[in-house]
Amino acid sequence: MDRNPAGTLTTRQGSARPVREALIAGYILRLARESVAGRCSQELLAEAVAVSPDTVAGWETGRRSLTAVRAGQLVMLRSMLVRLGAAPYLVRLLRVAMEADQILDHAIAISDRHEPADFHPLGAYVHRREVIELVAWPLIDRTPAGLPPLASRRGPVAALPEIGPAARDAVFDHLRRVAETSGGDSLLRRQALYLQSYDRRPDAMAWMTDQYRRMPRQRSGWTADWPVIRTLAAALVRYGEPATLIDFAEYGLADEPGYIANLNYWAYWVGETPTAERDDSFMPARLGPWHGDRLMRHLISRLSAEEGVADLSIHTLRALLAARPRLLGEDPALMATLAATAGRLMDDGRMSSTARQALAEICYALRLHTR
Repeated sequence: MDRNPAGTLTTRQGSARPVREALIAGYILRLARESVAGRCSQELLAEAVAVSPDTVAGWETGRRSLTAVRAGQLVMLRSMLVRLGAAPYLVRLLRVAMEADQILDHAIAISDRHEPADFHPLGAYVHRREVIELVAWPLIDRTPAGLPPLASRRGPVAALPEIGPAARDAVFDHLRRVAETSGGDSLLRRQALYLQSYDRRPDAMAWMTDQYRRMPRQRSGWTADWPVIRTLAAALVRYGEPATLIDFAEYGLADEPGYIANLNYWAYWVGETPTAERDDSFMPARLGPWHGDRLMRHLISRLSAEEGVADLSIHTLRALLAARPRLLGEDPALMATLAATAGRLMDDGRMSSTARQALAEICYALRLHTR
């Protein structure tokens, strides 16, 4: 697919065209190719999809953008990777990586020229964890869980999609501008704030704290500002301020809409639901039809996380087991892990008094179920 001309969805009329390098998708493509048993060279993949080896090399390094490839050729590329025996997870992740590239490349290309009326991929729909973690990958040099390392080879090999310090600063400057000028677009602001929380420059904490202080303090569960406040509270934990999220875990879940919103948000975030949501209005509406097993595993893995994160995870896990009690009997091994973790935390874990009470209720429910 050709790059979009000025005035299309990726840029406002008259501005410079974003340069889409698709570094993340290129890196995932290389991981997928190298996951083939017996090794799959660039030459072999090129022959399979009827392109030159230089084209494959260009895709993998970002010199040729995968997001500029025609839809039919992209389908063929993914199909041939499957046929060659590439890891299915990595082939599926290729599409997700292109979503992440759209966000990252847009931020780098537009930089400080964003205006409130402009299209922005962070305001298009609600993104899930796997997309956001891929966007954050080159920003914080942390590989998302589950990705294998690149195969060893001669010469220098980048350990992740690298964008460089100047581009990283441009992304964070862009996210600040988007958050400050988003006006009534709460989805755009919320998702920009979440990514901005990965900023580790000297003034980043003060900027994020100021954004939090500007929000209204309504201790009544769900409000229109609930999603943004939740994001800011979680973001401040990354700067060593857990009190905001501990506080939110109490007042943000204080009524039924807040309780439902928290569960629906988590379920969507970890991929329990297959459809994309256009905005945050789905959160408090009603408890979704999602199963809950994936969410439960995610929450259990976070019970020993830093203060604030662990507190919210405990409150959410108690709510999940109350809403989906069948989960107590579906995976005995997982319940044994939960019982051991909860017991250890009850003995020596650091948490708020309300989180400790919630954890005690979880332990009680586990004991009742195993009698």
